[in-house]
Amino acid sequence: MAVSFYNFNDLHHDEIITTIKDRINSIIDNSAFVEGEFNQAFEKEFAANQKAKHCLLVANGTDALEIALKVYGVGPGDKVGVPGITFYATAEAVLNVGATPVWIDVDPIAGLFCPKSLERVHAKHNLKAVMPVHIYGLPCPMKEINSFCQTNNIAIVEDAAQAQGTYYGENSPVGDSPNLVTFSFYPTKNLSAFGDAGCILTNDDDLAKKILAERNHGRGDDMVMGRNSRCDHMQAAVLHAKLPEAQKFNNQRKMVAQRYFNALQGLPIKVLPEHFICLSSWHLYPVQVESVEVREKLMAYLRSKEIGCTPFYEKTLSQEASLVEFEGEDESARGFAGHTLCLPMNPFLTEEDVLEVSGAIKEFFN
Repeated sequence: MAVSFYNFNDLHHDEIITTIKDRINSIIDNSAFVEGEFNQAFEKEFAANQKAKHCLLVANGTDALEIALKVYGVGPGDKVGVPGITFYATAEAVLNVGATPVWIDVDPIAGLFCPKSLERVHAKHNLKAVMPVHIYGLPCPMKEINSFCQTNNIAIVEDAAQAQGTYYGENSPVGDSPNLVTFSFYPTKNLSAFGDAGCILTNDDDLAKKILAERNHGRGDDMVMGRNSRCDHMQAAVLHAKLPEAQKFNNQRKMVAQRYFNALQGLPIKVLPEHFICLSSWHLYPVQVESVEVREKLMAYLRSKEIGCTPFYEKTLSQEASLVEFEGEDESARGFAGHTLCLPMNPFLTEEDVLEVSGAIKEFFN
């Protein structure tokens, strides 16, 4: 088998492409472009899948974060805890509502939001809200985070942009939560649109009402200033068509993760602990190496074998030029950043594929 098969992220949709094309043609024929039956159907079914009362589709994952902060009343003068390891959009959302990001450190093993750091940072900065990120599809330690935040009246927006299919624990999917939980359905995600789309999950009727108004120019019983963040009907149609197969594909990703875990034992790299295999959605499969230099050499070697791989989070957010002024904790995050390489991960990788990738890694270290 040619190793060029190992695209970093396989986006094939062959099994449902005919259904999607038929739906898009129907939408065109009926001029039902902005919102429609598939928006409502997806919201109902995705909410049920995630054990949430409400699912509100919005235009994209960044809007989902901003709207969630806004309906919680976060704005100028407020401080929001953001993990040092995440995509820029998490901090961007805080800035866009006029609030100030404060860095929360991450655990050095998985790069997830650290509850102990949260306690220390809140004591100094009096946070209004926090934004735990389920990075790579790994679940944050929400039990500890929820307990501390409830005691201290801190609002929580869970950034689940990479966590379509992630579980907090057995039979408890991300979204089965007292918090606002936001998703992105960007085309590379496990459950993806053919463009931008996102959503917010909530169990709170009042917050759901505010989100509905905010996403549609503030229209509602009490007209307020909002925005245009409606999810267009074609993207909802794509998401609804894909939803029945999402769990199957996530289960296949878990099988790939287990194969990587088994095949990479004994090598001078760090793989994630085995207990994550059944919990994570495995949007990405990250490994850690001892230095930036080793990562660069390993990445070049794999690419020379036509094996797709990519670095993720080469800097902490606190090291980004536009964010260096902000305070908080980031010691572990700085040690984590730049050492991560993500291996090919998609539902279609076979055991043979994984062995070939792991074999190339063994060759490199030998």
